[in-house]
Amino acid sequence: MRKWLFALGLFVMAVGPLFAQTDQMNMAARNMTGKSVNYYYAKPGDITITVSLWGFVQKPGLYEVASSTNLIELLSLAGGPGTYADLDDVQIIRSYKDKNGKTYKKELTINLKKMLSLSEEQIRLQPGDVIYVNHTNWYTVKEAFSLTSSVALLFSAMYYLTRIF
Repeated sequence: MRKWLFALGLFVMAVGPLFAQTDQMNMAARNMTGKSVNYYYAKPGDITITVSLWGFVQKPGLYEVASSTNLIELLSLAGGPGTYADLDDVQIIRSYKDKNGKTYKKELTINLKKMLSLSEEQIRLQPGDVIYVNHTNWYTVKEAFSLTSSVALLFSAMYYLTRIF
């Protein structure tokens, strides 16, 4: 009986972090498929625009905000950047229409760490903007280490299980 409890404990320790990562990926996929929260921040009578805010912010989702809202205000409404947000690399994907009605997209990269040097034009939001706050390189290292340690625990558990049985 002790061997089984020991083996079960090793297995749970090894596989637990993998399930947590899978749950985070499921939550991210749910957000990206449109099953996310929509936020409305405008006064009655305001002209509003709809923008999407994704990535490493506290409250990602679809935002309907007053047309005078800029990128900094939107990030504030979203609870601010997340722990591993890279404010040097904020992308805005913006759709344009040419004279013939053909739609094309343009990607802008904004460095919010140089906020004082940014003009109002650079941080003004337009209807349909998709904003993505990227993550730092440290986040990538942390996730790689987490995955490596989970795999190592799994192999350790398998090794000890084969030794027990």
